[in-house]
This record gives sequence, structure tokens and C-alpha cells, in this order.
Amino acid sequence: MNTNCNYAVGVDIGGSHVCSRVVDLAAPGGTEYPVVETPVDCGAGASAVLAAWTGNIRRAISASGLGQVRNVGLAFPGPFDYERGISLIQGVRKFDRLYGLDVTESLLARLEGAGVEECRYVNDAAAFALGECFCGAASGAGRVMALTLGTGFGSGFVAAGRLLTDAPEVPVHGWVYHLPFEGGIADDAFSTRWFCRRYRALTGREVTGVKEIADRAGTEKEARRLFDEYGRRLGEFILPVFDRFRGDVLVLGGNIARAYPLFGPAFEARLADEGRKIDIRMSALLDQAAMAGAASLFWEN
Repeated sequence: MNTNCNYAVGVDIGGSHVCSRVVDLAAPGGTEYPVVETPVDCGAGASAVLAAWTGNIRRAISASGLGQVRNVGLAFPGPFDYERGISLIQGVRKFDRLYGLDVTESLLARLEGAGVEECRYVNDAAAFALGECFCGAASGAGRVMALTLGTGFGSGFVAAGRLLTDAPEVPVHGWVYHLPFEGGIADDAFSTRWFCRRYRALTGREVTGVKEIADRAGTEKEARRLFDEYGRRLGEFILPVFDRFRGDVLVLGGNIARAYPLFGPAFEARLADEGRKIDIRMSALLDQAAMAGAASLFWEN
């Protein structure tokens, strides 16, 4: 039996790549073990995808110099059975050929000799929240609501270092993306899709992402208007969710959060309209937050 329980490999499963690094659970802000990234063809067969994942994990363990690591935590996109470690993704041209696969059994069989004995899973947005609480922007905070603003609208709720997914004060599964807003759902209202759609409505021009709009905000009034609208609407949506949770800190991450100087003033002004001031913090770990959060599934606090 591998008795090395003070470390865990944190793995961030993406559609085009997988990233992992070893985390010291006793001193997460101490030694920075290398991040290892491997490209993945998400449309490939199960064997090829698993080979990429396990090869990446082996390289991360090797890069740490520890020889063997007992625990592996994986931040995984949904739908996924996080308790049993079974992929439920289908019909989205991403990991379709892993549907119904027992990921734990498959990984352990391919990681023989690396010392791995246990795998745990968490939603990728929730992993971001855990990571920022474990050793990032919300380290030491009590009740933390974290949002990832980007291609999707992800969320996680953490209290006393533990992820809340079925508590009465949080949405079902701790997910806000499906909550109603403006006649639709929040995922449509606060993701990259909204920016592209709204920019086209205002200007008649197409853009591929938020960065293009942000780059034009210094000279284009329509771009500035877009960020003002986004900030006000985000404040309107967040406040009741944050209050129901009784949050202490709000952490923002994802690519859209990088434009906070553009939408933040309107966001904070909307909160001020309700007489509120929230402790808002930007992600400190950025792309490494999900890895830290996945590893922290083995942290005994």
C-alpha cells in the first residue's frame, strides 16, 4: 500500500488538452511542482483518450520527484457521475466514446506502478471554487461563492473549505447556469455567447470572443455600452443568489473576468443601488485553480 497520503495529483480535464500537477496537501502554497500539459483528441476512442490522461498523470508524478503518489483528483466537465466516476457525456462531440465508462477502474488499471490507489472527481467549475479557497484568492475565507465567466457560466459554493452541492441555501448541484434570467437561463445571459450576440445586435458586426470587444472599448462606445450592460445585469442576477447563500466572499475567474476593469464599475454600482458592497476578489490561481481544487478533494481540514 502506498502510504504517501500528503500529496495528490490535481488533474484538469479539458476538451483539447489535460493538465495536471502534484499538490502538497500539507503546504499547498509551498513547493510548486511543475504543471504538465498534454493534447487530447476528445473525439478519439476511449483507449486513446485514457492513454493521454494517464500519460499526463505519470509525467506529473515523475516531474514532482516523489516517485509515487497515492491520490488523484480530477476536475471533469459534466454531465458526469462524480460519486461513481462514470462519464455521462454524449451528443456534444466531446468524449462521446467514453459514455458509461467506469473512469476510475480504467485509470487505475493504466497507472500501475505509479502508486495511485484512489481517484475522486469534481465538476470543473466547482474545482475552481475549491482551488481558490484551498490556496488562492479566498484562502481562509468562510463562505465563498465562485463564478467562472467564459464559454459557460460556472459556479461553486464553499463553506469552511467544503463544497456545498445539496444544501438548501445553494442552487441544485451548486450550479447557477440553469437559473432563469431575462426569459432564458443564466448561461445564455453571462457567457461569451451573450457578448457576441449583443455586439452583433448593436453594431451589425461579428466577433469571435470577448477579447475582441474589450480591445475596442477604448475607442468604441458600443463596446463600452456592452460591458456596462453586462456588469449591471450580473449584479442584478448575483445579489439574490449571494444573499441566499449568506456569502462572505465572491471570487470571479474565467476569461471574461479578465475584463473586470471594464464591467466591474457597473457591476459594483448595481450592488450599490441596493445598498450593498460585496467582498469581490479576482482569481489568484487562474488556470491552475481547477488542478488545486481537484487535489484538495483529499485534504483533511
